[in-house]
Amino acid sequence: MPVSTGYVLFVAGLSASLVGIVRRIAVAHGVIDRPTHRSSHRTPTPRGGGLGVTVAIVIAFVGLDAPMGDPAVLAGIVGCVAVAAVGWFDDRRGLSIRIRLIVHALSGIAVATLSLGSAVPAALTIAVFVWWTFWTISSINLVNFMDGINGLVASQVAVFAASLTLFGQESSIASRYPAAIAAACLGFLPWNFPRARIFLGDVGSGALGFLVPFAALLVMREGDINLIQAHLPLLPLFGDATVTIVRRWSRGETLTQPHRSHLYQRLANGGWGHTKVTLLFASASVVGAIVAHVERRGSSQLLIGLYVLALIVLGASLERRLHPAALRIAGE
Repeated sequence: MPVSTGYVLFVAGLSASLVGIVRRIAVAHGVIDRPTHRSSHRTPTPRGGGLGVTVAIVIAFVGLDAPMGDPAVLAGIVGCVAVAAVGWFDDRRGLSIRIRLIVHALSGIAVATLSLGSAVPAALTIAVFVWWTFWTISSINLVNFMDGINGLVASQVAVFAASLTLFGQESSIASRYPAAIAAACLGFLPWNFPRARIFLGDVGSGALGFLVPFAALLVMREGDINLIQAHLPLLPLFGDATVTIVRRWSRGETLTQPHRSHLYQRLANGGWGHTKVTLLFASASVVGAIVAHVERRGSSQLLIGLYVLALIVLGASLERRLHPAALRIAGE
């Protein structure tokens, strides 16, 4: 194992403790998510718990392992803090989309700097840089879109990050970054699953969305894994988000308008409940991680293709079996 159990327990415990502190602050200052007709919750709940998760991760990065001589890694840490900061302000008072997107774009550039110097032809350097900038912005917002039921985002990112940790080289510093992310998510889960006593909020979903490409690129540039293997455990999460965005766009809907048309929302609100849906997505994510690691030992992409196909079939099957109430909810 490239990461010690003590390291994981320390970061998880730190995250859990900080989330508890943030919850008290949120309650005292009225940072409360109050349900509307589009919410998947029925009880007013504090939000912003992701601040505790993010602080724990940053402490782990800087205080325990951060290679302070690597400007690209430091830029990534600053980018995470910036995304979390605009999310925290948005949780408390609301913030314009323009400001958030500017910060997201600058943070995406910070991640993209990690791709410089990689083993790609010089002609492709700009294209790779643009891709990672775009992907970081997309990941921040996709994770934010999917943060709607108890434990979903934290469990998905925990599985993804744990998978990256196992891809890391023995005693590698890069492998400790995703380990810290996974541990911090695990520390948050008791506060949010199966019963939500606090939500991640934009501060948490944005920061975790940023850390997805950041951690993936850190491990990819030192290991022998590719983009698909790194991100495969998140296919259930990002697949639902992407299909829903395309569907809403094709209908001419405003993509920034709140809704409940994601598959996970319709399942949770249509009779499944939060716990069952989160466990379903987590199980699919674990299978994706297993497939990614099995494929690492072979040249065939058959298992990845079969996994993608299985998710498509499962999603289509669940769509057909949705209770009519879930379909009405999605159309509200």
